[in-house]
Amino acid sequence: MFKENKYYGEVWFKSAEDNKCFCVLELINDEVHITTNLSERLPAYQIELIYGVFTGLGYLTFVNCKIKNSSNGIVETKTYKPKYTFACAYHLIEPIGLKINEFQIDNLAIVSWVRKMHWYNSLEDKLEKEDDVVHNTNITKDLSIKITKSTSYTSNHDFFRMDNVGYVDFISEKKLSILESIDLYNSFQKLFHFLYGKSVQFKSFNFKCLSCGNWASLYYKDDFNKENISGFIALDYDTIKDDLSNIIKHWYNNEGIGYCADIIIENLLSVKTSHSRRFTNSYTAFEAYSLKFGNKIKNSSFAKDLLEQKQLLVDITNIPEDDIKTYVSKIVRHRDYLIHRTKTKNNIFSQFELLYISFLLDYLVGLGLVKQMEVSDKIIEKIIERAKSTYQDMQSVNRLLNKDLLVDNNNKVQPSM
Repeated sequence: MFKENKYYGEVWFKSAEDNKCFCVLELINDEVHITTNLSERLPAYQIELIYGVFTGLGYLTFVNCKIKNSSNGIVETKTYKPKYTFACAYHLIEPIGLKINEFQIDNLAIVSWVRKMHWYNSLEDKLEKEDDVVHNTNITKDLSIKITKSTSYTSNHDFFRMDNVGYVDFISEKKLSILESIDLYNSFQKLFHFLYGKSVQFKSFNFKCLSCGNWASLYYKDDFNKENISGFIALDYDTIKDDLSNIIKHWYNNEGIGYCADIIIENLLSVKTSHSRRFTNSYTAFEAYSLKFGNKIKNSSFAKDLLEQKQLLVDITNIPEDDIKTYVSKIVRHRDYLIHRTKTKNNIFSQFELLYISFLLDYLVGLGLVKQMEVSDKIIEKIIERAKSTYQDMQSVNRLLNKDLLVDNNNKVQPSM
């Protein structure tokens, strides 16, 4: 939607359309900021709607505009930060009661997920172009999703340029509100983080206007934007394409899967979360999974549910089977210490160990969820191998890198000299 970081135009309130004011629109940290001397007569911290027209963008509607700062002088100037920005080349968009049934989001992370590359054939002196990748899934009889990796072209007299692009399209037989449409995209974002571990701020969120039949745009800062790859499951498109339709259908239609996955995704998206907080999230995710999908055990408890996965625990951790019960008891004891703080602190895990127990629990839940989504055994084995690599190999390497010479094997600080 935005090709530049700054645009110029005019803005006004619906109640005073003749009172138009000059405005500068800037995109700062993926958020829209508009600076103008347009202001309400009465004091306000948020303006519901501001309308405008901008060179290079067309007609804009700003929704839920919080006042970021205000300066008083000869002319009063305010900077607003709208939550949502609508744009259309043909007319103003009225967001109240707006309904759509077709929309497309441009998300560049799809390109790196699909990994289909064009390449230059030096022997024949020509460019070898990969075919577009298109994956269609009917989520329900009324709703479908299409994931596309394609190429866009730009040229003039001086150059010819190709850019890889990735899209996700939704088409609904029923009319959807804007918030329902955003929820559908957010669900895709969560699935993308769950499977791949990365997403980025979308470049455009385009929808077909039902009143005129033309395409319009919506912009907002995406809460599920994360540049770095988490490395949780990290399955690329080629690995999972045969199972992808089953995964998408279950993801959107099984509330239990979304309920459990949300807690894991919170861990994946969290920044600077303590190991203790991450561990309690993972502990809760496993409890939720056991409640929704676990075997019905008489007098069920976290320990009993976890011991039901004894063989998987042995495979991932390489802990001897005879020691698993003690290991599980220690996990429960550490959780009780963190929650109640009245339990003894003796014989609990270090913060470093707690991080990898959190990874372990997330993998157990993740494996359970993908089994519920009817994926192939090949995918299950890949996830188990990644879990083993994280818990055993990564933990061993990081233990060496984080070794503290001032701490002995009994976790007692050595006296300073």
